[in-house]
Amino acid sequence: MVTVTNSLLEQGISLNGAWSRKQLVALGVPVGKRFKLIKGWKDRLIGSEITEQQKKTFLELKNKHVKNIHYNEPFLDFEALNRQHLREIVA
Repeated sequence: MVTVTNSLLEQGISLNGAWSRKQLVALGVPVGKRFKLIKGWKDRLIGSEITEQQKKTFLELKNKHVKNIHYNEPFLDFEALNRQHLREIVA
């Protein structure tokens, strides 16, 4: 058994700064329709026990829900680059 810690949850955060529905379900978090989470879910989850398989599944699902990710390339925020480019053109 593995104790859920804030560190473990942070390891599973995707490049967009969140977790997927599948990741949370893997940890046993009740997820309602339209990805509605019960207030305080994270506080209740931290300190609870999960299996090694649940931990493995949670971490393996990291970034699987993020579209247009090439795992062997660094992540680029093209919208931020475009905004910066436009600011440079205007300046």
